[in-house]
Amino acid sequence: MNCPKCKIQIPHEKINIKTDVGHCTSCDHLFKISEHLDQVLDNFDIHTTPKGTWHSEERDVTIIGASTRSPIALFLVPFMLIWSGGSLGGIYGFQIIEGEFNLLISLFGIPFILGSIFFWGIAFMAIWGKVEARLDRQGGSIFTGIGSIGRTKKFSWQEVSSIHEKHRRANTTNTYASYIALEGKRRITFGTGLNESRRFYLLKSFQSIHGKVKSNKHFIR
Repeated sequence: MNCPKCKIQIPHEKINIKTDVGHCTSCDHLFKISEHLDQVLDNFDIHTTPKGTWHSEERDVTIIGASTRSPIALFLVPFMLIWSGGSLGGIYGFQIIEGEFNLLISLFGIPFILGSIFFWGIAFMAIWGKVEARLDRQGGSIFTGIGSIGRTKKFSWQEVSSIHEKHRRANTTNTYASYIALEGKRRITFGTGLNESRRFYLLKSFQSIHGKVKSNKHFIR
């Protein structure tokens, strides 16, 4: 979008949807993004894909997606190798070596198995994960996962009244997780694992396509 004051184009990294603040480095002007949403959509180009996102078209279907790849994998993978390897190896490894089964110790290890599955899932998403949507005039589907393994959410445009970025408290601290929500007859959420620029691209793509469907325009350009 362009600065409301000097009209110079503002980089995506200076547009913070979470805090509703835009900052123009040319004239040092701060403004509320919510007061200029029409301009954000008017200047949005679905073909201009930030790093880690993509766009393609197949007949009457528009495909947009973003990678969930994150530097957090550099920490998670070594941590999980030590944590799950040590805990599970200690609990079950000696039973395999000794050829003896201990029910009590095996039951004690179940929380470690579940924890390993959960955190390895996060680690793998941080390496190979993606969020990809296939959209047509009727609605579409949103896939979150790795390769062909994951979860798909389907929806129709008729049941969507608005599309916004939402924030929820991630834990007892003051940190928040951001995601995209399709609001309407039911709420569909996705994009929690995306960084800000990738989530912003998907958000604006959905808002742009939704607006064109509502105004009875063909959204594939």
